[in-house]
Amino acid sequence: MNLLLVDDEEYVIESIKKNMNWVEYGIDQVYMAFSMKQAQSMMEIVAVDVIVCDIVMPQQSGFDFVGWVREKEYDVQVIFLTSYAEFHYARKAIALDSVDYLLKPIDFGRFSMALTEAVKKAEKSRKYENYRKESLCWKKNQSAVCRDFWRGILAGGIAPERFLSEAVKCNLLYHEDSFFLLYIIFFEGKKHNEIWDERTLDFAVGNVLAELLEGSGLLVETVFSVEKDSSVVICREIEAAMDKKKREQRKRAFEQFVGWFTDKMEIDLWCGAASVKKGPQAAQAFVQIKEMRDHSLSVRNRVLYLPDFIYPESIYHNPNMGLWATLMAEGKEKELEISMREYLEDIEKKEMVTRQILESFRADVTQIVYSWLAKQEIKAHLLFSEWENDGNFQNSITGLEGAMEYASWLIRKALRYGKYVNKTASVTEKIRQYIDAHYQEEIRRDALAEMVYLNTDYISRIFKKEYGISISTYILRKRVEEAKNLLSHSNLPINTVSIYVGYSNFSYFTKMFKENTGYSPLEYRRKFKK
Repeated sequence: MNLLLVDDEEYVIESIKKNMNWVEYGIDQVYMAFSMKQAQSMMEIVAVDVIVCDIVMPQQSGFDFVGWVREKEYDVQVIFLTSYAEFHYARKAIALDSVDYLLKPIDFGRFSMALTEAVKKAEKSRKYENYRKESLCWKKNQSAVCRDFWRGILAGGIAPERFLSEAVKCNLLYHEDSFFLLYIIFFEGKKHNEIWDERTLDFAVGNVLAELLEGSGLLVETVFSVEKDSSVVICREIEAAMDKKKREQRKRAFEQFVGWFTDKMEIDLWCGAASVKKGPQAAQAFVQIKEMRDHSLSVRNRVLYLPDFIYPESIYHNPNMGLWATLMAEGKEKELEISMREYLEDIEKKEMVTRQILESFRADVTQIVYSWLAKQEIKAHLLFSEWENDGNFQNSITGLEGAMEYASWLIRKALRYGKYVNKTASVTEKIRQYIDAHYQEEIRRDALAEMVYLNTDYISRIFKKEYGISISTYILRKRVEEAKNLLSHSNLPINTVSIYVGYSNFSYFTKMFKENTGYSPLEYRRKFKK
């Protein structure tokens, strides 16, 4: 425990230090200050528990200093010293919550009693502060424990029959409590076109719902994220009986909650809710809410209650397949996208956008695009890289926008690459440049075909049409020309030249070179060496 002596008269401080055995009072360190400014600096550097302070000092008084201490909310005990027995001094000392007010010259018997009282209060205050910190830490840990417990329940990681025993282990005394489950999926902000981070969303959800549900018999137990841009809210029933008035109050609270998010935070959302009679049933209720979500992808900004939800008849019938295939064949990208969007928006108006319908739509779009690519002799599985396709593919069944983004991405990439392929020179030039850079390596036709996402036979035909020779002949000639250059312009051994141009078999290189030049490599070097 630390004590600070503040007095402009040095002999007073020395007298106190000389007459007191600080260890008896639990004082570990005594600091000194001879002005308010020094005392303030000391307070900012050292953790002080008790202050012994003179009232009358030059420039600024002890009252000014202790007033500053109280404003800064330092938790310290104060003993005032003064040479003047003024009533208003005593009253001011009491107002500043001091332990005692002592006159000079100091009566060390009274000073000892005052110091003992100050130390007791300081110890009590310290214990309270430690308890408060421990309490806050416990609450924070308990909140995390509760969140992890319910996350495990909804994920199926805790068997229903172990619900109560696991809850007890987590100090969650649920017994026969009923619960209310809310599943919220957030969409992009209306203005900012962005989603808030998960912690901010969960915090906002918990605070807003706790306030709106006050008096409704529901207590927000925990809020946590289970998937990207989504939150789960677990509420506990704290009233056994549920009358019509309470039920209506809850519905209003949830409607206000949705309205608050759409108006204040400018975020659209989907919200599904279910009442759970017993905790172990929460996992099954969560599965059912997610199924309800799959059948209501076009619903936004209102709460859907599981018992009241009517599943739409999602019979997929697409009369536009012929039109879409024709527009694709004609390369009319914009008209095709408009037609597809109109089709999806028509389904959305009827609130019939389900996961099954979006899966069928995705299959139709993929079939049209892949069929068109096959006719162009373009390999679709190579054109659409796996990592890129996977993200678009998964998002295509999350809602209308995801489905349209997938369709647009597929169509645009296919048509644009088709235009590139139709410019034969573009493809053959890319192949030729690759051969020129890698002729020393083994080059396979199928590898060249994969490089430009085309069929092997197709690239062979267009290459021969463009250059008048086959790919294999071009590679052979390229190697021979480079060998001729090395033989005539360098002193490299002939077997090294053979390896350099891509032939590890020296005999084969000699035979190939003579067939194409009329000379053996040695003869060519002797005749044309410069």
